[in-house]
Amino acid sequence: MKKLGLGLLFLLSMNFCFGQTVAGDSLFNDTTVHSIYINFPQGNYWSLLANNKAFDDANDSSTYIPATVVVDGQSLDSVGIQFKGNSSYYNYPSNKKPFTLSFNEYIAGQKFNGLKSVNLNNLYQDPSFMREKMFLDFCNQQGINAPRANYTRLYINGDYWGLYIAVERITKTFLKDRFGDNNYNLFKGDGTGATCADLRYHGTINTYYNCYTLKTNNTANDWSDLINLTAQINNPPQNQFRDSVESVLNTNSFISAWAAYNLFVDFDSYPYRFIHNYYIYHDSVSDKFQWIVWDVSTAFGMDVPMTIAQIEAISVLYVTPLSSARPLVDRMLSDSLYKDTYLNFVCRYANNDFVSSVLNPKIDTLYNRIKSWVYADSLKMYTDQNFDQNIDNDINVSNIDYPGLKPFIANRSASVLSELTTLGYTSCPLATGVASEFIGNQFAVNAFPNPSVGNVKIGISGSLLESAELKIFDVYGHEVMATMIMRTESNLSLNLPKGIYFLCARSGGIVATKKLLIQ
Repeated sequence: MKKLGLGLLFLLSMNFCFGQTVAGDSLFNDTTVHSIYINFPQGNYWSLLANNKAFDDANDSSTYIPATVVVDGQSLDSVGIQFKGNSSYYNYPSNKKPFTLSFNEYIAGQKFNGLKSVNLNNLYQDPSFMREKMFLDFCNQQGINAPRANYTRLYINGDYWGLYIAVERITKTFLKDRFGDNNYNLFKGDGTGATCADLRYHGTINTYYNCYTLKTNNTANDWSDLINLTAQINNPPQNQFRDSVESVLNTNSFISAWAAYNLFVDFDSYPYRFIHNYYIYHDSVSDKFQWIVWDVSTAFGMDVPMTIAQIEAISVLYVTPLSSARPLVDRMLSDSLYKDTYLNFVCRYANNDFVSSVLNPKIDTLYNRIKSWVYADSLKMYTDQNFDQNIDNDINVSNIDYPGLKPFIANRSASVLSELTTLGYTSCPLATGVASEFIGNQFAVNAFPNPSVGNVKIGISGSLLESAELKIFDVYGHEVMATMIMRTESNLSLNLPKGIYFLCARSGGIVATKKLLIQ
């Protein structure tokens, strides 16, 4: 059996937790730096790419040109290549531009590792080369809907073009792997000026067109579900808000992402400075919208008009004024249950995952993995010294402050924990340990601690749940154990060897999954 995708929850079938490979498993394998060679036959390929670049390509409106691409030794003919990005394209000071690769643009059905396309991001405005990778890995490890990412060396016509990060695209392949279907509407929230994808109710359909892009089912062009979503968020009185929004949105998919945005101070996101960089998918299984994180290049407090000390101390309840321009967070903070749910997610992350003891070793591992390729990158935006120093220290380059990764984590964590204590959140009773997928009435499988050095307690939560069938698989899909577990009894204690495991719990027709790391 092939190795399962790391950081990705099992895609579950009627046979319950039989492991299967997922598109992109090889490319997003987190143990190697991959290699991508683009060989353009056109002598004027650069001018063709530049001329085909849409001014604002948030909605993928650039035009491709064909090239041969070799990924980790596998050659693919006639792959579509285009420039992508806005700030990362126009403001990058060298020819190290970001790209989109479309494997099936000219050859129908052509894929690499099950993927039809992939983005190559140039790590714009990041001396550490790690901000985007760290945030996306965190999201995937927490069960937050987000693309996977991994490093790759890029070569163009034989020349080393630098170290890039390959990022999974939000396509039908992504939807099928994450949600089990890809038949319903996928919208991208990234409107004109990054200001109007605010989930406010606009009424008539034409007022939505400049704020969102329908990425699937374009022929049908039915936007009624998005209009209904915004109506249910905005129109009911506050005492009916919870029932209304629960009928159309998996609220935990948004709230868990919101908590991560705040901890990492990724403020180029819906609750904060700019109202964009997300997808929402109408999942046909639950008949609700799912929140999907997108474009997290400003994580670790980048592009926030504050001092580093202010960034690290920003309140967990902060919302960029005017909060009414972000009605989903504004109304949730006015609802006691949603506010409590959000603070419990923050509490859970801050006590277990967003801590130096967990994140610093990962930073060290990534640093050692990529440093030689960073040093060799002559087109990068920063110096080798900037790269080395920004891991452990705040730096200033051209009058721009860049928080050091490790001090940011330490200072941000301390500030958040102090504020949570003030707010009365000294523990996280509704989210036991790091691995609780959901809180409140939703079914979850929990593991604590996670990561663990060996001994781990496993349990289930959900007020409507009394017992569940539990299966544990190793990373190769081999079943380690199967048992029944009761909510009313003490958690199951296990001593597992080092490795990555997947926990699968089922009660009736409801299934919950979680990744567990034993160090």
